[in-house]
Amino acid sequence: MRISAPRKAVIGAALGTLLLTGVSAATAQAAPAKYSLTVAQAPAVKTVYANTAAAASCKINTITVTRTSMCLHVDARVDVRRNGKPVGSATFDIKHSMTLKTNKLKWAESFTVGKAKLVNAGGIRMNVSVGGGKGVKTAVKFPQGSTLGPARKGTVGYAARVAKKKQLAGPASYRFTFTKPGYTMGGFTYKSAKYRCDDTFWGPKKRTKNPGCVFPGASPVFTLSRSDAKVKQSANHILDAQHKIAGHPGASTPLHRITSEKTINANRKAMCGKVHNPDPKKYDCDEYPFAASKEGGNPARGSTRIISASDNRSAGARLGGFYKSQRVLNGDGYYVRIK
Repeated sequence: MRISAPRKAVIGAALGTLLLTGVSAATAQAAPAKYSLTVAQAPAVKTVYANTAAAASCKINTITVTRTSMCLHVDARVDVRRNGKPVGSATFDIKHSMTLKTNKLKWAESFTVGKAKLVNAGGIRMNVSVGGGKGVKTAVKFPQGSTLGPARKGTVGYAARVAKKKQLAGPASYRFTFTKPGYTMGGFTYKSAKYRCDDTFWGPKKRTKNPGCVFPGASPVFTLSRSDAKVKQSANHILDAQHKIAGHPGASTPLHRITSEKTINANRKAMCGKVHNPDPKKYDCDEYPFAASKEGGNPARGSTRIISASDNRSAGARLGGFYKSQRVLNGDGYYVRIK
């Protein structure tokens, strides 16, 4: 008997090959029949990062990831062989849905092993284990030892521990094992998208944002509206700058946050140091790309405009709130959208 792993699996999750043998009852005169379970390596799954606030949607053989959600959907196939020849099969899919919390270190995942199409492949039982990586504990609920055939549902609870001003990152690792009386166990593994948990938002004495988790590979979107009177001037300047600057930074390509105050101040000085401000009490020099981005501080690829100080500071406060709400850390990419 041979069991093959999913035809598609997560990028970088090579599935090893196991050869497992059993011997049928036979008379002294007949050569024993040989049965085998093998897990064959599967091609990589396509990963799609969706820059949207909506939950990730599922597509077969694809991992779809947003800033806080993941949907992973893979095919699987069990081939049954006797003396190397196929005599049966079981085909099914496995679907995962994980949702992170930006202000909590506990989160949940649900998964379903779909209804299997069985051809001479009854009696195969399965077990599921999930590892969360260093610093993350997991609790799996699943009807362990249930047979392939009917759809089976399970859940995983995650709990991370991260030190003050530190972060941890890693994917979950799924292991499915299959057994049948008289045969040695076989199985396959694959991984989730990489998540990251941190406790890095601190002021001089206390936290400014509770610790939480995101999928860092998905870049969030900072949005301002030109119809919002409080930030209208900032929004108009950003939109004009995005249209003018080659590469449309923040629109077509992401900006990347920097947290070094020394570098931020140097970027701001490089952009606004020689810009005339008729009344610093009423007006600010607004720069884009932002001084707090890796793309800022280059007059040849940036834009400045004198705007209302209250407008500029309102937009800046919203950007700071966005960094916290989406857990945008140093080096993280994000987009800027003007409505």
